[in-house]
Amino acid sequence: MASIKRQLHLLHRWFGIGIGLLVLLWFGSGIVMIYVPYPELTEQERMAWLTPLEPARVAFDAADAWRATGIGGLPDAVRLNTVAGRPAWHFQHQGTLYSVWADSGMPLEVTGEIVNASALAAAPGARWFDADLIELDQWSFGRVGAHRPLYRVTADDAAGSILYVSGRSGELVRDTTRTERAWNWVGAVLHWVYLTPLRKHGDAWRQVVMWTSGAALLLVMSGMVLGLQRLRLRRRYAGGRRSPYTGWQGWHHWLGLVMGTLAIGWLFSGWLSVGPFGFPSAPGPSAQDRIAFAGGALAPNDLALDAASVLRRHPGVLELEWRRIDGALYLSTLGRAGRGLVDARSGAPVELLPAAALAHAAQALRPGAVLQTTMLHAADDYYYGHKRQAVFPVLRARFELPDAPSFYIDPRQGQLVGHVDRASRWNRWLFNGLHQFDFSFLRARPLWDVLVITLCVLGALLAVSGLVLAWRRLQRML
Repeated sequence: MASIKRQLHLLHRWFGIGIGLLVLLWFGSGIVMIYVPYPELTEQERMAWLTPLEPARVAFDAADAWRATGIGGLPDAVRLNTVAGRPAWHFQHQGTLYSVWADSGMPLEVTGEIVNASALAAAPGARWFDADLIELDQWSFGRVGAHRPLYRVTADDAAGSILYVSGRSGELVRDTTRTERAWNWVGAVLHWVYLTPLRKHGDAWRQVVMWTSGAALLLVMSGMVLGLQRLRLRRRYAGGRRSPYTGWQGWHHWLGLVMGTLAIGWLFSGWLSVGPFGFPSAPGPSAQDRIAFAGGALAPNDLALDAASVLRRHPGVLELEWRRIDGALYLSTLGRAGRGLVDARSGAPVELLPAAALAHAAQALRPGAVLQTTMLHAADDYYYGHKRQAVFPVLRARFELPDAPSFYIDPRQGQLVGHVDRASRWNRWLFNGLHQFDFSFLRARPLWDVLVITLCVLGALLAVSGLVLAWRRLQRML
């Protein structure tokens, strides 16, 4: 037994020396990430920056534009918006983006003029732009893969903007400011170990995060065991003390006892976030689910739609997006006030799709399975708004199957906005619950902010006390 305790002491000591600083940085960066997320171009920013489409300039329909790409078959997705003052079609096909001018029918080739025009929308006060072509850098991870290569545009404006323009469509796809980048260095970059030389190798990055968080978990677990062993509630130490330690050791002991269980849960959930040993993540609806709900892929007749007539009927539209729902074509419109939906057959706006039509479309997700639908006007345990926006009302479609899948459908846009099954329910509670304290009774802000910040500060103090002891140990050794 003495040998086991000794080994536990050594494990805790050396893991603390090796990884204690990273644990401290995780607690501190977690606070920053509450208020400064990783850079992303929001839809609200696009609504402010896009130029309204001019019907008279849309001379070629989507079918003509798609033929100009020379790609066989049909596209998976279709959009129409304005790029550098000209209407342009954008097609997604097997993960690749293709763009064609809607006024000339010619393939869109991104030039320096287009890059500057797109960047100017986000940085109108800039005196000059400096652009270079890149594949990846510190601020271009995430949902811009189809747009690579990217033009990274440094703007001489008051905000110190660095903007990213698609090398395939000419669209602005990400924006960052000097302040946002500075906070992210001590926020998301530290917290996720998002260093470009490592992060660009996805599996290597995942292994580093998994093993470092695993080591930190062992550090705290061993400390918790040792702390409980040294705690005396009845047969107290000399002077009636419950802990044998004083000074920094005493602080570390008591902070460990107070924060140990919470720190174990937090580090364990962070370890699960990278899917160790096949632990399920929460990927959302699959591509097959989306096609089934749509009632099939886009058809040739869908591309032949007269978009100019739709724009004449709905002036001020910034972007049109083709959307099939239960086999029928609709158009999602983006305007200054937000998104709307238009019936492609009649051109009439659609406020809410009928629940019966959505239920019929949902049934195709799991044909033959018993389906229960409920229109939700408030959050449930698996679909809610907290650090992300959630739309309401939303239709919940729940299937009576062994994995108990549920899909959440936006009746205003006719699209799948959420999905959970048995595996992802585990992920929701073990990651969102333990790591982000995402429970309905704690979700109200600023209550949630105060609680999370307080716990992060206590965790940081625990790490600081451990680092002081580690430094003293290293000094004695040296």
